[in-house]
Amino acid sequence: MTSGGPLPAFELLRPSPWKMLALLAISAGFVWMAVAIGDRNLLFAWICGGFFGVCALIALVALLPGANHLRLDADGLELRSLFRVTRWGWRDVLRFGPTRVGLHTLVGVDFADHVDIARRMRRLNRGLSGFDGALPDTFGHRAADLAAKLERWRAAHA
Repeated sequence: MTSGGPLPAFELLRPSPWKMLALLAISAGFVWMAVAIGDRNLLFAWICGGFFGVCALIALVALLPGANHLRLDADGLELRSLFRVTRWGWRDVLRFGPTRVGLHTLVGVDFADHVDIARRMRRLNRGLSGFDGALPDTFGHRAADLAAKLERWRAAHA
């Protein structure tokens, strides 16, 4: 990440498709296995095939153009995940930083006191990760680099 120079009017970050392609391949394999064992254990085959069929469908939708992105502009950031849009203004965010959630390092988000988004869940998240919430992806960056980029945008426009 570069630290100098002016920020562009907007920046659009997209997640890498590899995670969703892996989910699609693994899910398709389990659906195939469910079909193969269907004559021996019908209930298990339906449960397994149904669950992994839904996983494959979600992966396919996530791979569609425009399904997922992180858009940064002077007003704030827009997070699109499976076509669902969440928008936060820069004044709504206190800080960004890298945090570990399970085995993954993600970008944590702390919200300002006036933001009334899921107060109970924020307390639980803070206890688990040290942040009110986290972005679902690092959009092709290391978590620390993306957090620094987001902090730069926030400092320039808050």
